[in-house]
Amino acid sequence: MTNDSKAILSLPLNFPQTFLPERRLLAQLLPFALKGGAGDKVAIGAETGIPTGKSTGKVEPMIYYALGMGLITCNRESGIWQLGLTPLGQLVLQEDHFLSEPHTLWLLHLMLCRRFSLALPAVGVADPWFALFAEGRFRLGNSFKLDDYLIFLIERHGDKATLKALSSLVIRIYFENSCFGSINALVEQNNLFVRQSAPVEKSFFPVYTAYCYLLWDELFSNDNQIALDYFSQQTRCFAIMSWDDAMIARWLDWMKDKGIMQIDRYTGTPMLLRLQQTSQVLSNIYSELI
Repeated sequence: MTNDSKAILSLPLNFPQTFLPERRLLAQLLPFALKGGAGDKVAIGAETGIPTGKSTGKVEPMIYYALGMGLITCNRESGIWQLGLTPLGQLVLQEDHFLSEPHTLWLLHLMLCRRFSLALPAVGVADPWFALFAEGRFRLGNSFKLDDYLIFLIERHGDKATLKALSSLVIRIYFENSCFGSINALVEQNNLFVRQSAPVEKSFFPVYTAYCYLLWDELFSNDNQIALDYFSQQTRCFAIMSWDDAMIARWLDWMKDKGIMQIDRYTGTPMLLRLQQTSQVLSNIYSELI
């Protein structure tokens, strides 16, 4: 764990311990981060109301979840956490404090699944999520059994004792309404878990645009123009979203019409040219809501 608040962190493999990312607990953490709150996990628990103890508890897992979702920044030294809000966290706190909008939850899900750096082999900021939603499409197929997902995690991380419970927890999050159950990113059919496509609805397009820009900032900060195929291959974003070419094209056309992205198709593969700042794109996440 780095103590550089600007660094993008790769989270410890078993950071959830046994705890789910309950929306109400994440919501309780954001105002504390807004004011730059600091303390050990017991002090943070006392101030935020997130249950914790000296040896275990929910504070540190919630901090890790919020980091993985791109909501907060942190320094940590000698057991003391210093938290802050990212621009995304500030917007969510302002517009959807209780994390109840499906647009918010889809974005936080996508962020939790994102890639960590361009180093090889590819891993995720929260690798169990990246493994399932980004890499698992090719390794597991679109529908899979829990045991297959567990075997995949063991192949990636070795036969660790925590992986069985961790694999179950990752799946469970998408069936608990207190977490991400309402967005149906996973459904269960015929004793199999099936990944679902991110909604191809215009009201969600600003969400995906923000996701695209945030990935771009993290992985391609020195590039203002990039080939769509390369962006897709490196970020795995469309695998995570379970989108086909027609879905991608519809979103690209929307961004072009809105003046958010220039799409140059004269070179074969489309080239993407950013036309706005990330701050502008973030401020419009909820702009298509009625």
